Amino acid sequence: MQSILTYVIIFLLTTSTALCQQIIEGEVVDKETGKPIPFASIGIVGTSKGTSSNLDGKFSLASSEVVTIRVTSIGYESLETTSSSARKIQLKSLPTQLNAVVVFSNEINPKKVVRRAFANIGDNYDSQPFLQKFFYRHYCMDDFVYGRLIEAFADVWKPKGYRSIQKGVGNNEEIRVTQLRRSLDNTVMAQGHEPMSVGYVLQSDIVGYQTPEKSVHVSFYEAMSNLKTDLDSYYFSFNGITNYDGQDVFEITYEYKKDSAQTTSGYLKLTDITGSLYIAMDTYTFLKTEETKIFGTSTVKTSSYYRKYDNKYYPYHFIREGKNQTVGNNTHSFHVELMSVEIKKGEREKFIGKPLVKEELLKILYDPIFWSSNSILKTTPLEDDIIKDLGGGTSLSNQFDRYHQYEINTTNGGKDGEQKFNWLKDYSKDKKILFITYLSDKCADYLNELESIKRLNKLYRNNITFVILSTELNEATWLQTTTKYNLFSDGIINYRIGENSGLVKSFQISEIPAYILIAKNGTVDLNAKHPTDRMLEDDFKFLIKTPSK
Repeated sequence: MQSILTYVIIFLLTTSTALCQQIIEGEVVDKETGKPIPFASIGIVGTSKGTSSNLDGKFSLASSEVVTIRVTSIGYESLETTSSSARKIQLKSLPTQLNAVVVFSNEINPKKVVRRAFANIGDNYDSQPFLQKFFYRHYCMDDFVYGRLIEAFADVWKPKGYRSIQKGVGNNEEIRVTQLRRSLDNTVMAQGHEPMSVGYVLQSDIVGYQTPEKSVHVSFYEAMSNLKTDLDSYYFSFNGITNYDGQDVFEITYEYKKDSAQTTSGYLKLTDITGSLYIAMDTYTFLKTEETKIFGTSTVKTSSYYRKYDNKYYPYHFIREGKNQTVGNNTHSFHVELMSVEIKKGEREKFIGKPLVKEELLKILYDPIFWSSNSILKTTPLEDDIIKDLGGGTSLSNQFDRYHQYEINTTNGGKDGEQKFNWLKDYSKDKKILFITYLSDKCADYLNELESIKRLNKLYRNNITFVILSTELNEATWLQTTTKYNLFSDGIINYRIGENSGLVKSFQISEIPAYILIAKNGTVDLNAKHPTDRMLEDDFKFLIKTPSK
């Protein structure tokens, strides 16, 4: 009884604290032009809490009281104001002094400036243990249609701080996701997507991560910077002096010494890399970095921003976005970002993270109270487009609930298989076609059919859900069989229903394998063609074009 009472008290205290939080909304603009200032730092003075403006200069910040906020951005005068007056913050621009008109006693060597900035990381960034709380947003689109949205809060524990540059995420830090909301993944790359890409965007931090060894040719797909490791492989240019938070800043650009690699079939085009660095003149601190990598038709752009807290610098915003061509000549685009909301110091904040896999993430339930009372990166007009593209007008909160139900009912099909399939059948009505295959434990007798199912799934998975129903009684045997023959390939859904399942009788299954086709309107074809029958694709195309109602 006491434990229940304690739980209720904790719940009420947590809820009341959340409800006391107010969301301050405002925008940061150029005082002269009125144009938005993207990715400006908005921090609560005297704390490590803060937020960032979005691409349109807008921001949201959670606070339980009126506070003083400090707004900073490269190339602008900093400004302090109260949160109650933050509806429209105007920053005065400070023009960049071009290198042609800046007079120095000694000529500026940009390469030496960059080298010294890397050497000063231990002095400028926190080398003690700390925890950083981030807001995470990730969305994807195919051509011009949004197909995926993920938002989360993630903690990153750095036991050594920035004491040494890491050779990859997971070597010396822990990551855990504390809050999560997401839509279904309707992109053409759905089956190849990682559940989350926290580590990928975290490696945008050139202060914290660099490739471990010198490279002959830089891979386009390498997530970490090689700038420090391969410093001699870049050209550097000093562009001039700008300003950040009252200090003069070097503006330096760089370019990879691109060359062609000779192969047995000729010359191989290599990756193009260009970027910009903003480095404080007095302390040689990285304040902002930007990089663009291009390989053929594929592009990745990376940005990192840093702000000062308690005499040390910490990242406050990472952005990674890109595009590439997919099978069928479509363009797949992605955008991933992390925005710092708070920093906590000391060993007492230590935790052991959990793998960012589907099974663990499904345990995190959508909490609308939390999301309505905490700082998140303010959305741009893309939110309306995402609602339209992903849910046909369904609200994002309903989409998040739908995702969770879908994943629960399409995962771990060895348990409650019949119940989960019935849910999927009802869910798919008016949305997607179902192609159902009944299998026994004698899969080896019809491997050609199974391989054809995998082929068809790759071609039609955006319109048709491929489901395999197994009559196997033993769960361990079922799992062994599905794994052996890779029946989970590219998102094919597997359920173990047993030979006495009502689904065997209701679909009039007399022999196995058997194939059933259910149209979007619910019409059932009990004698669908075999996967190896080329005429089956004609049936697919007809049903795809047929309206569901």
